[in-house]
Amino acid sequence: MSTRSRSRGFESALWAAIGLVLAGSVWLFASSLYQTDRDAVATLLARPWFWRSVWLSVLTATVTTSCALVLGIPTAYAISRFAFRGRAAVSVVLDAILVLPASTVGLSLMVAFQYPPLLALQDALGFRVVHSLAAVILAQLVLSLAFGIQAWRAAFDDVNPRCELVARSLGSSRTRTLLTVTLPMAKGGLVAGVVLAWTRAMAEFGAVLLVAGTFRMRDAGQFSQLARWLGITNADVLSVGMWMEIEGGRTGQGVAIAFALVLICAASVYLLHRLASGRRAPGRT
Repeated sequence: MSTRSRSRGFESALWAAIGLVLAGSVWLFASSLYQTDRDAVATLLARPWFWRSVWLSVLTATVTTSCALVLGIPTAYAISRFAFRGRAAVSVVLDAILVLPASTVGLSLMVAFQYPPLLALQDALGFRVVHSLAAVILAQLVLSLAFGIQAWRAAFDDVNPRCELVARSLGSSRTRTLLTVTLPMAKGGLVAGVVLAWTRAMAEFGAVLLVAGTFRMRDAGQFSQLARWLGITNADVLSVGMWMEIEGGRTGQGVAIAFALVLICAASVYLLHRLASGRRAPGRT
């Protein structure tokens, strides 16, 4: 067999693999279309709790991502730039969170906040974290933070340390070098990490359900004044709302919520690809 024939065979195998993966991905979602219809979508859109759920999901994902930024970027920078004892252990722990089942994270959070020292502190403050709005954000934060740190660390790793050394040699402080050299050069990767963290928070289900439960069927008096002011009472994040609809026998509306999440995640992935192509484009500065 000639080299050219082997090359064509190799390329054909690659195209066949791409075709199978693409066909499977399309079938995965297209096969669910018959489970919903226009009437189910119209009914869902007419329900006030659905729009409150959208608002709750966007709000909690945004707050979660903001917290992840504050905690994650310094952590990622430290892991990328400093050699310290236990660095490998820190990396292993953060990587392990990525592969843990989300339900395990939720169960661990629920148990942790029922632990006597933390429970006593909550009683002293007159506030319980479990089954509260704060629990939603905490459940989202653990997983979105792990995803964000991976992306932000990769962004810092892509910045040539020599650029920082040149700035330091010219009299710039470490803080000023970080703000004026490192962060601008890593901007594309940092923004990609923000998108990943936000999308992960938006899509989270297992951890949120275990540690926060559902809110839609609760009595209005169980919600805080802040929740009432924000207009997020009697609503669940979209992923939990989807599960509630399917469990309640309203499969059409549950599938409609699932497709809403698919569209949101697809838009986020498209943004990630645009950011990645922008970083690779020749001639960019």
